[in-house]
Amino acid sequence: MLSQTVDRKIMNQLIQLSQHSYIYRGFTIHMCPRNSTTMQRAYSVLNNGNYFGRDFALAEAMQTIDKLRNGRRNER
Repeated sequence: MLSQTVDRKIMNQLIQLSQHSYIYRGFTIHMCPRNSTTMQRAYSVLNNGNYFGRDFALAEAMQTIDKLRNGRRNER
């Protein structure tokens, strides 16, 4: 039972794998290079080779994953 609790805590944390990659709830968030015109950074959301879109903030990418996990897709 304790190991399941620890596993759930780890799955709900944002874990930085490298300078440009994160894991959150089993999804990979990849930090893309800045757009040279707007200087805006984007974050792409991936899981098992499937692409789930691009967000312009790390927090937005995490919200997208939470929506996917809860069955809500295109809600704002």
